[in-house]
Amino acid sequence: MHSPCVREPSYTSAQSLADPRFQGQWWILGLALTSMLFNYILGEGLPFRGVLLRRMAGVFSRWDWVANSVLFGLYHVRKIWAWPSMIADSFGIAWAATRYRSFWMSLIVHGLEGFFVVLIGAVLAGWYP
Repeated sequence: MHSPCVREPSYTSAQSLADPRFQGQWWILGLALTSMLFNYILGEGLPFRGVLLRRMAGVFSRWDWVANSVLFGLYHVRKIWAWPSMIADSFGIAWAATRYRSFWMSLIVHGLEGFFVVLIGAVLAGWYP
C-alpha cells in the first residue's frame, strides 16, 4: 500500500530485478544479504528495538511499541511513499520486542522479510518469472 499523493520511484522497486538481464547476477544476492545484516541489526534493530524501545517504556508505558513504530516511520522520511506499510510492519516488530522483552525476537520477526531475499535469489536463478 502506497500513499496516493507520492509515487515510488521506479529505481527503488525490487520488482525491477525481475528483468531477464539480471538473471545469473549473484552479486545482487550477496549485496542484499550484506545490506540485510548491517541494516536489520546495526541500522534499525539495535537502535530502535534494542535501545530506544526500552527507554521509551518509561515515557509511553504500555504504548511504547506504538511510539517506537511512529518514530521508525519518521526515520524513513526518504521513503514517504511507503510510510503506511512501513509503520504497519514496524508495529509487529516493535510489539514482538515488547511482548517478549527481547531484542532478538524483533530481529526474528524483521528477518521474516528475508523471504524477499530468497525471492530475489529465485529470480536471479531464473526459477521465477
